[in-house]
Parts: sequence; C-alpha cells; structure tokens
Amino acid sequence: MNRGQKKLKIGIPRTLFSSYHLTYWRQMITLSGMEAILSEESSKETAERGGRRLPHEFCIPIKVFIGHILNLLDKGVDQILLPRMITKGKANFFCPKLIGLPEIVRFTTCLGTERMFSPEIVCDGLGLRVIKLPDLDPAMSRRMKTAARQANEDCKGVLTKCRTQRLTLPEATGLFKIDRSGERLNIGLLGYAYSIYDPFISKKILEKLYKLGCAVTTWEMLEPGLIERNLAGLKRPLFWNFGRMLLGAGLSFIDDSGIDGLIYATAFGCGPDSVATKILSIEAGLRQKPLLLVNLDVHQEDGHLRTRLEAFTDMLAALKEERVV
Repeated sequence: MNRGQKKLKIGIPRTLFSSYHLTYWRQMITLSGMEAILSEESSKETAERGGRRLPHEFCIPIKVFIGHILNLLDKGVDQILLPRMITKGKANFFCPKLIGLPEIVRFTTCLGTERMFSPEIVCDGLGLRVIKLPDLDPAMSRRMKTAARQANEDCKGVLTKCRTQRLTLPEATGLFKIDRSGERLNIGLLGYAYSIYDPFISKKILEKLYKLGCAVTTWEMLEPGLIERNLAGLKRPLFWNFGRMLLGAGLSFIDDSGIDGLIYATAFGCGPDSVATKILSIEAGLRQKPLLLVNLDVHQEDGHLRTRLEAFTDMLAALKEERVV
C-alpha cells in the first residue's frame, strides 16, 4: 500500500464464522495493511433488524448475522468479510445457510458483490485454510498470502492454549475472563461457538454455569484425534462439519468419568443439531450420563434459563454426593 493511501476498511461480523476464527480474520486483514472493523455485540435490536429481512424459518443465528451486516453498513465500511465456505471431502459439509451466506446477504441487504470480501476457505471446524483470495492487485495478493500464513500460526497458538490451559475460545483470545473459584461440578458444554459464546443468543449460559460453581469443558479443549476416534465408531457418519465436531466431543464427554453431566445448547430449527442431539440422547441414556438439552430460542427471559441450569446442577451435585457416600 502506498504511503498516504487510505486503508481499506473491512467489516467483520462478530458472529457465525468469526465466533470460531476471529483471531485469524482480524490478523489476516490487519497484517495485509487493511483496517479490520468489528460489528457491535449482538443485542435484541440486532436480531430484530436481521429478522425483518428474512423468512421466519431461518434460525436465530442467521437473523442475528444479518443484523450484524446492517450494523457494519451503518459504520460505513468499504467491504464486508463474507468467506465462501467450501465442502471438504465427500462426507464433510457445511450447513447450507453457511455455504450460501454471500447470497443470503446479497438478496436481503442489496449489498453488491463489489462490497463483499469473499475468500474461499476449507475448514474442519477449528482448522482453517484459504484456498482462493479475492481478485486483487499482485502486490496486495502477496501481502495477503503472507498475512494468511502468519494468521494461521496465531490461530494454532490460540487452539493450543485452549487445549493445554483448558480455556474456552473467548478466554484464550482475551475477550473475557471469568472467576472460576468454587468449582463443584464439571459440565461438558456443547453448542456451536456462535450460539454458546454470543452473549445475546446464549443468554450468557457460560457465565451462569461459572456462577453456579461449575467447571466447563468444551469441544475446543479436546484433541482433534480424540473427536475423530469417537466418530469412527458410528454406524452411519454425520456429514455436517461443525455438527461432527460437537457429536464427537459429546461422545467423549459421555465416556469421561470426570464429566458429571452434559448440556447441549441449540437453536430452534437447526437440522444438524436434530441429528446430533438424538444420537447423544440415546448414548447418554445407555450409559446413564445426565444430559440437558437447551433450546435457546425458548428462553426469552433470563430467569427461565437460570432456573433450568440451577435444577440440573443441583441434581448433578446430589448424584455426585450419593456416589461418594
């Protein structure tokens, strides 16, 4: 970029794909000489703005995502990051709505393709690789390739930190820090990152569990090999990318005697979750591992979710006490 030339402002929606790889995208954009602009945190207004642009059958994460796009347009960014997610292999697919994000945004917000920053990527849930960059001048393309390699190393460092220090993605990236004192139970928490780590969508479920004295184990704390070994035992494979990861992690939690119970947080109308939660419900029942399914859309009031979590953790504490006696 020439000295004195205005930096290109790239907007990053703070939800969906960036819930998994915010470190990667922010680093790649910044190291390329552009300016990364984040959307505001999700809120009721975000969901309502996005929901007005979509049919009712779309899930709440997509409605929130469109609200984030509108927020970035309000900020006057030059382009908006909308990666095109490519299927990896013959049995590893993204949710159709994630695959079609650029088209959904185009037809709901009238955003022209010239304002979309859409690299093509392949992803296995946590690992990410850019296979095609947008059409850029040669100098910018070279900078972006170098930046992508550095961002990938930084992303690997975050995931290593999650596994070695048993941190969630937001904690490992410094987005928030929570007091973990007084841990009486260990909960295996399952759910897509854009559901359980978005304060609005999740109703702050992670913070609520910490306040109830629970340690929380999540999918990013597990080695990928362990997840794949659990999936290898299935009679029929699950084809959805992020869903596979959650199912493999859930099966690991069921087998782990150090996990007192599982909580699976999902959004209404999620097709991949309808399959994964059914399999986990059967396996948890066979092995007598407590499992709580939470539909985040149902709990409009904060107290509803808190009451369910309190009842579930009190039951787990009583069961744990009985086993000790």
